[in-house]
Amino acid sequence: MAIIPTPPSDVRGPIRPEAAKKALATGKWDDPSVLQLVIQDTERAENFESTKQWVLNWPTASLLFQSPYAAKYWEGTQTERANIPFFTVATCVESLVPQIISGLFYQDPPFMIKKRGKTTMNHARAVQTVLAFQLEDINFKHELRMGAKNACLFGTGIWKWGWETFTEERSEYRRAELPVRIPNAPGLDPVTISPDEEEIEEVVTKVQVNRPTFDHIVNLRHVMVDPGLNVPDIRRGKYVVHRMFLTWKDLDKLRDRPGFDIPDQHTLLELFFPPKEPVQAAAGEVTSRNPLFDARAEARFEETTVDPFNQPLEVLERWDNDHVMVVLQKKLVICNAPNPYGVIPFLSIGWWDVPEAFWSMGLAKTIGSEQRLQQGITNSWLDGVSLNLNGVYVRVRGKSVPTQSIRVAPGRIVDVDNKGDFSPLERLPAVPEAGAALQMSQTRADQYSGADALSIQGSLSGGGRSSITRTATGANILAGGSGSRVQDFVGKLADQVFLPFLYAAHELNCALLPPKTIKQILDEELEEAWVNEIDVLDVINARVKFTISAAARLQARRNMAQALPIMIQYLMSPETTQSLAIEGMKVNVKEIMRMMFEVSDWPNVTDVVVAMSDEDKQRWMSMQPGAQVAAKAKAQAGLQSQKTDDKSHLIDQENIARAGREVLRSAIEKAAEPEEITGQPGGPGFGANV
Repeated sequence: MAIIPTPPSDVRGPIRPEAAKKALATGKWDDPSVLQLVIQDTERAENFESTKQWVLNWPTASLLFQSPYAAKYWEGTQTERANIPFFTVATCVESLVPQIISGLFYQDPPFMIKKRGKTTMNHARAVQTVLAFQLEDINFKHELRMGAKNACLFGTGIWKWGWETFTEERSEYRRAELPVRIPNAPGLDPVTISPDEEEIEEVVTKVQVNRPTFDHIVNLRHVMVDPGLNVPDIRRGKYVVHRMFLTWKDLDKLRDRPGFDIPDQHTLLELFFPPKEPVQAAAGEVTSRNPLFDARAEARFEETTVDPFNQPLEVLERWDNDHVMVVLQKKLVICNAPNPYGVIPFLSIGWWDVPEAFWSMGLAKTIGSEQRLQQGITNSWLDGVSLNLNGVYVRVRGKSVPTQSIRVAPGRIVDVDNKGDFSPLERLPAVPEAGAALQMSQTRADQYSGADALSIQGSLSGGGRSSITRTATGANILAGGSGSRVQDFVGKLADQVFLPFLYAAHELNCALLPPKTIKQILDEELEEAWVNEIDVLDVINARVKFTISAAARLQARRNMAQALPIMIQYLMSPETTQSLAIEGMKVNVKEIMRMMFEVSDWPNVTDVVVAMSDEDKQRWMSMQPGAQVAAKAKAQAGLQSQKTDDKSHLIDQENIARAGREVLRSAIEKAAEPEEITGQPGGPGFGANV
């Protein structure tokens, strides 16, 4: 199978009625019909796109952005003429894109979340934490920035989202030998013997990664959109075809994906060895790349390595709301399955939307002519300056004939026969209108793009000076008018790209992200005490609403910051707390503190508000007034008990002493009685030595 056999049916013929009836009954097209659908729709969309790329100045957009230098010479000489490159288009793009991205990512995470229904705020925050971790993991900010740059330059930005599952190796480091604990004698702690701390080993473990994907389309020609789509939202098209050039490694990764039928590894590898499967150049992507000034990489269909595992093959991927069809080399169907997402997994946005059109106008279209005008005027002006600085000389024909070229230098003497035979050409005065034309051109470029100095926080150029900027009110009006176009684009970017991807990623997480991964992300990213009490099932079933508070809408945030002190004072007043207590409610002080930290952009609320230790709890209880009274009463009771015990002890001592005295007295009296009285012999006397 070095070369894929050509399909027997006519892939460019009409679809058979029986094939359509079968697809209606089974919900799935047969492979010959899939080839017809993919190839014919690709050609139709590509032909339509090829005509529109010239209308929208796509071929010249990269040239204008790079503004390459090309040497020009005075006619018949080797003396260079002025050819200074201008970067009007690139300056506007690189001025606007940072403002757009900073407007969306002015806080971390760059979105806010609200709970819906019975979902608790803790579960909503858990969803926010998981998504914030994933946005950073898939490099979402970079992909959004590159797509926004395409939208500014070419007029349209396109992104593709999905889900990926793969296994990767991760390295962990640990000591080569673990500490040894030796039992000790009863009542004594065991003895710990620590190994050499310098001996550290690497442990490689395989981890399965499950996450959403979000990639910008590098070149708009890589995607063919339904020619009938008349709004700048790719999701509303009938179909979208994505042309890719995949390597053996890329195709092998698709083997385990549901719906894909990839040939075995050895059969697939034969396609990359002679006689190998030929790779045709994509007609829409064939553009001239001058190696002297074009910095772009080689086309995707070019072989840039001799490694057979990294050589390309063409893959066409057709999406609609119901099916996904993938064809290899326009010959072999490798996927014919239902759409797992239920929607076309592409997002798009336009810079200047054109009515009744999907493709929009970008800065290459709107201000590209201004860059050419500025470059032409400036270089012509400099040519005139060069002629004035390096004068042209006139001599009378037939007189003072020089034998060689006359070179002029300071203090040099030129011999002539008659006065006036050799004289400099009269200099032309400077053209003042050229400077005014340059200023007007730059003003128009600023107006068209919205990248004037006020909107990008730069210094005001000469062409933008006006009496309106002499007052603060006028400057604000001017900045507001010029910035409205940027704010409009930021709003569209949030509504058409950012928010739809957040909802799609949340749905994918609920359906495909393992609960173990959710718990791991929450444990690593959050330090809240309630994380251990969260049921992952409640996070999966959470109903939430996402909002993007972009910097273009910062006025609401400023209003919140101004109103927060008044709100806190009102909520914490005794009247409010008493009224809430009557209704069985209270003010959540921790939530108020979280609001304060969010408004101030401080992310360390979990480091400031922490749980008390047992010692802290005991110390806090001991500081309470009731606890102090109880402690005093306890101390007094203890003192009274001590006094009672001391008194009882004295009484006992006195009784013992009294008993001793009685015994001693009785013994003395008995010893002192005479034998005549008792009739018994008397004992030894008291104090006797016997």
